[in-house]
Amino acid sequence: MPERLPQHKHCLNCGRAVSASKDFCSDDCEEDRIGMLRRKRRQLLILYVGSIIVLLMAVIFSTVRF
Repeated sequence: MPERLPQHKHCLNCGRAVSASKDFCSDDCEEDRIGMLRRKRRQLLILYVGSIIVLLMAVIFSTVRF
């Protein structure tokens, strides 16, 4: 008969098993995850702003007659 594992979750950053009441295995993992989320959010913002700028430039250049 297979042995039952105690209730647990996995660290949101590294994937190690942690108790069911925790989200991260250590403070370092939590800080790494927060830093990664900040970088992703900043990259997404840059992508959106860049896309809007390119779109505006395309509209402006398509309406201007030389």
